[in-house]
Amino acid sequence: MNVKLERLQPHQHDELAKLLHASLDAWHRTRLNVDRFGAEWEPFRLTVEVYEELDPGCCVVAMDDSGALMGSAFFHPRETHVGVGVVTVHPAAFGRGVGRALMEEIIRAADGKPLRLVSSAMNLDSFSLYTRLGFVPQIMLQSMTLNVPSSGFAGASARMRMATMADMTAIADFEFRLNGIRKEKDYRFFEENRSGCWRLALIEKADGTIAGFLAASAFPTDNLLGQGVAEDEATMLELMHGMLTQHFCGQSVAFILPSRCSTLVRQAYAWGARNRETNLLSVLGDAPPILGITLPTFLPESG
Repeated sequence: MNVKLERLQPHQHDELAKLLHASLDAWHRTRLNVDRFGAEWEPFRLTVEVYEELDPGCCVVAMDDSGALMGSAFFHPRETHVGVGVVTVHPAAFGRGVGRALMEEIIRAADGKPLRLVSSAMNLDSFSLYTRLGFVPQIMLQSMTLNVPSSGFAGASARMRMATMADMTAIADFEFRLNGIRKEKDYRFFEENRSGCWRLALIEKADGTIAGFLAASAFPTDNLLGQGVAEDEATMLELMHGMLTQHFCGQSVAFILPSRCSTLVRQAYAWGARNRETNLLSVLGDAPPILGITLPTFLPESG
């Protein structure tokens, strides 16, 4: 099969949403025996719209000889690295080298910058692809879902406050100090909040410096916690507690926790959260040590 790589065009957005749905639905049904996404492809328009608004022109698509989409991969150029977003291949093209072609194009576009991605640890095809390309897993993660009670959780943080645009540089500096990466563009995007569906909160220490921050998306089809970074598990737990109670009462919310953070994981179970997948944060190139408690997310994907 011949594969032609180009950048996503506006007239392809619906076709790409259908591809995202077909790829993820097929994999979860055949490999995990789970009907997670249902029959409707329309909710996947959100992924395409968010990614294109955040980083216009940063989606590589693979097309066959007829011009039909066979795969896609988003990427996010940032100050210190390039983040790899969702990578999908049409079920009809599984195992035909489409994913590798897409990733090699992103590696070329990164022009020597490190690449970071969050991927399924349960998908051995993607795991094999990434490790063959040189990605090295850094931490194990677990994707969880939680039905938040209609009354929220008692004792939510009094220290947590919503961020303002004046906090953005300090938030980016905080993440760089702890984890060696910088994504100020992401946090400014959340704070601009053109859709009205982004949330960004922080906790400060007594001296006014940041102890942690946590973003969330509250779209009708996607309630997600992350991106977020904190100095310790207690601070991240306080942020999660406050965000869930203030913004997601009576709703189902998904989040990704580092498996090594036993306090966070145990509290999530105590709240009633259930695991839905295990994931890996992997890096190609320089990988600064992760000193903070990091919650990545899938919208937009972050490592």
